[in-house]
Amino acid sequence: MGAVTPAIQQTALSRPIPLGTSGGNINSLIKSKKGKVTGCFSGTLASMVQDSNDIQYVLSNNHVIANQNKAKPGQLIVQPGLVDVECVQASSNAVAALSRKVKLKFGGGKNTVDAAIAEVDPGDVSPEILFIGEIASSVVGAPTIGMAVQKMGRTSCITTGIVAALDANVTVNYSDNPKKPKLAKFVNQILVTGSTETPVFSQLGDSGSLIVTENDCPQAVALLFAGFSNGSTTIANPISEVLSKLDVSMVGTCTPPPASDTAQADVLSANVGMSKEVVASAKAVRDRHEDALMSIPGAVGTAVAAGDQPGQAAIEVFVKKLTPQVQDAAPKEVEGLPVKLIESGEAVAY
Repeated sequence: MGAVTPAIQQTALSRPIPLGTSGGNINSLIKSKKGKVTGCFSGTLASMVQDSNDIQYVLSNNHVIANQNKAKPGQLIVQPGLVDVECVQASSNAVAALSRKVKLKFGGGKNTVDAAIAEVDPGDVSPEILFIGEIASSVVGAPTIGMAVQKMGRTSCITTGIVAALDANVTVNYSDNPKKPKLAKFVNQILVTGSTETPVFSQLGDSGSLIVTENDCPQAVALLFAGFSNGSTTIANPISEVLSKLDVSMVGTCTPPPASDTAQADVLSANVGMSKEVVASAKAVRDRHEDALMSIPGAVGTAVAAGDQPGQAAIEVFVKKLTPQVQDAAPKEVEGLPVKLIESGEAVAY
């Protein structure tokens, strides 16, 4: 059998590199207790952002370029990531240097984003995303249930999908060791499912991908960081929260039509018959019953989704395995809203 040729996004690309490609921290090594290198990891370099001083950065996840809080400012960010160069640490592959991260809270506390930025080396990074091209400058898309989206990632390349649920509260496992879980709770996340063309929206290694709208001038919607282990659903941070936490804005080279953001959100909400008020009301109901819903055996998360009737919301509860015991323990509805059980496996960082 001949050698397998890596996908273009997993190779060393000429500078300036497009984004949506393989990358990570130069120190993303996995070592044994004796210090022997046993492996390495990488993710995706999402997009370009800038601060109020017009300094430009690569945006990705904390766990991709800041090694789950462990990395220090100034550490090199390389393209491609170590996993795509047989774990060889080559400073010649550097395109940026780690600047700051939003600290991940494990064990206790609530997270809203898994994000970090690295200052770009001049001339080494383009604001365009591979196979997507230009994205909108500054303007971001407000996610709505039913919104058509796309992403470019290190592993599954370019895929399309649909925003399936909002305001998701999910417990995500960051450990590769099944005997030693490393859990972090995230609140108010976005859930995305695949499309007919690409049923699986994301896979391991796609962490850090920017999720954008599907139109001529795509707008940033969310930052991909995790998914359910059965591959059904992707978990992402709302991009507005990411930008706020890091005090940066999107860098883009196209301008969407005036008011397209609001108009598109209104149309897409109408497509599933749910107003923003309905979604907000359903979230409030879910919040009041969160503890009871998460006490269902094997529950790993909850979210607000579309109900079976036009204009109706539903509360989804994601469980590791859907068994008769789980079905018996779960309420059929809370405060008039239907409760849907979804078998998902556990939520894992990608």
